[in-house]
Amino acid sequence: MNEQMYESESKRVISYARVSTGSQAASGLGIEAQHRAVGFAAVGRGWQIVDYCTDDAVSATIEPHRRPQLSAALARLDAGEADVIVAVRLDRFARSIRDLQTLLDLSAEGGWEFVGLDVPINSDVPTGSFLRTVVGAFNELERALTSERTRAALAVARSRGKRLGPPSRQSQEAKELAVTMSADGMSLRKIAGALTESGIHTATGKSIWTHSSVQGLLRTARLDREAEANAARYAAEQSKR
Repeated sequence: MNEQMYESESKRVISYARVSTGSQAASGLGIEAQHRAVGFAAVGRGWQIVDYCTDDAVSATIEPHRRPQLSAALARLDAGEADVIVAVRLDRFARSIRDLQTLLDLSAEGGWEFVGLDVPINSDVPTGSFLRTVVGAFNELERALTSERTRAALAVARSRGKRLGPPSRQSQEAKELAVTMSADGMSLRKIAGALTESGIHTATGKSIWTHSSVQGLLRTARLDREAEANAARYAAEQSKR
């Protein structure tokens, strides 16, 4: 039988969208754009959308059956309430080969299809399954390379004395006092009591210091010292060139 990119027969479709950040979910723009793209594709192929489901602020690293909306949609497909689940891109469903293979197995067992509009071949034929696995492999490789590049960039930034993370809102006086008391052997609890009595407020404006807030203060002071040392070392290396 000749393989076709999509069959023209009418199919009942569940449109699936996923956004991984809270800001995307709150704006609704990412969700709306994804469902709109699936809607256009459904019209062009004569499919009937029977439902829209969205996982808001859900990472692709979470397994499909643990995502509330996707899990519910898969149950409806298994129950015969829909024939196809469609997303604008394959990575909305999965970004790992393991999760992609899980969906391929579930669709084969349940007699339904899952479609990513960026991979225009049905999952119910062997070459379609193969292509989806290949695309999933490339997506996984791209994510790994991106993570590696990020780690390398952070290492370079540290070596040049750039302080990573959010800027410190704590006063220099508080950091110096905490470092001095810690060097003298005072416990975090005693340092917290001393800072509270001194009248210095925490970074969040609280007048009472706690064990954890002092711990955070000392960590901030350590990061500042490391950044200063790296900056001095980088400046010395640059002056030799």
